[in-house]
Amino acid sequence: MKLSNLSNLSLACLSLFVFTNLIAQNFPEEHGGYLFFGTEASAEAGQSHFPIVGVDKKHIYVDEGTGVKKVSQRASVRTRPELKLAEQYANVLDFKYSASSMENTKRAAQLVADMQFQQMQSEVEVAMLKSQMDNGGDVFGGDLSAADQGTVNQIEEVQQETSDFQSSMQDALDTGAFEVDDFVDTVFVRGTLDPLADVPGAYCVVVINYDVVDIESLEIEGRNRVARVRYLGDITAGKLLSIQLRVLVNEFPEDSATYEFHLFSEDGEQVALSNSNGLKPLTPEQVATFRELEAKTSPLDKG
Repeated sequence: MKLSNLSNLSLACLSLFVFTNLIAQNFPEEHGGYLFFGTEASAEAGQSHFPIVGVDKKHIYVDEGTGVKKVSQRASVRTRPELKLAEQYANVLDFKYSASSMENTKRAAQLVADMQFQQMQSEVEVAMLKSQMDNGGDVFGGDLSAADQGTVNQIEEVQQETSDFQSSMQDALDTGAFEVDDFVDTVFVRGTLDPLADVPGAYCVVVINYDVVDIESLEIEGRNRVARVRYLGDITAGKLLSIQLRVLVNEFPEDSATYEFHLFSEDGEQVALSNSNGLKPLTPEQVATFRELEAKTSPLDKG
């Protein structure tokens, strides 16, 4: 039985054991495992979500109960907090989250495209007006007929409208007037891990919790939890691992967000991190006791 596969029925017993036996203890010198609150991740396959048991560069592997199925890394991923018991451990030396707005960049690009399109339209319109002039389109010619003078006036109006439009759009670009303030949609995860053991086929789950807000009214409509899976590859004990990830989500207010980072080995076992929630190192004896508790409380062992 894998250490991390703690059943829901055993959760209460294990939690009680932790708080009654470990809360007053220092870290044991001989570590047998690490107890912490991690996450259970599942990915969509068909009409349902199934536990993730592995990840490679392109795919997520889920356990459907009747076998393992391969799905795209773009598949919907769900997570829920769960008590975990892990043998593998890594120190978090540095970890930072930052965010920016790709949507604002897209809005700026669209603004530039609009300016270019309007300029092109203006040039076409001016060329057509000049072609209608009796003097061949020489707007700076000497004496102009009444008709040509009217056409010149039209040309000047078109050019003035274009100049005003270009000026107002440039001001919007310079001042950021087109941007949605304090909203972001791209999260950058950067950090360094120092693993104490090899972690073959490692992958991570990045979780972003944020308020769902209507951009027009700024009314909070609820809370959302988004998870993304990324393959990291083999991790070697004692070799520092640099984490540099980018996660794209829907726009959200930056100050409403909280972030989580969870590390897993190739077989779906979660790795304890030095900043894991509620981290408690256990001795081999305590791990053995937990195994006994799990066996006694597991529905499969009750007959």
